[in-house]
Amino acid sequence: MIEPVFTEEERILLDARTRLLAQPASALDQRPTMPAIEIQVAGERYAIDAHVVQSVAAMTRLAPLPHAPPQVAGLIARGAEILPAFHLHAVLDLPLTALPEYGRVVLLGRRAAELGLVVEAVLGVRSVDLDALAPVPASFSPGARGLLRGLDHAGVPILDGAALLASDALIVDIALPRAGEEGAAR
Repeated sequence: MIEPVFTEEERILLDARTRLLAQPASALDQRPTMPAIEIQVAGERYAIDAHVVQSVAAMTRLAPLPHAPPQVAGLIARGAEILPAFHLHAVLDLPLTALPEYGRVVLLGRRAAELGLVVEAVLGVRSVDLDALAPVPASFSPGARGLLRGLDHAGVPILDGAALLASDALIVDIALPRAGEEGAAR
């Protein structure tokens, strides 16, 4: 069996996630919490449900995908699999900017990585009090509101992992012209 090779950053993230998930439940604190990975998008902090985060990859492995819609950043190879990577900026209806020089790709999936989200940085792991989430304000676009669980006590938007994985914005469907059709490459 081949052992997975992790970068130092991936190993630190996985170790932190493991420590957070291994903490014993306190009898005094019975509030529902969720482990979350804190990320930076468009200069702002966001957090995403750690249960759907499979790993974090460097941007150096990102390959462009011709004819893709603007939310598609490219493709990333992870082992023997090729996964689509999306600009989280575009998915959240934020202005699209150039790819961050030292950005990361957060790989999401239920049991294995299914897709990647390009973010500016991975800031750490923390616990989110689900009972204390504030409603998503109307200042977020309708598309973004459907992907958020709410705002935590510090005003950090909490991304809903299940909603992200089910989102139509994270499906790649590229219609290419066929030979003989108008606009087809020759």
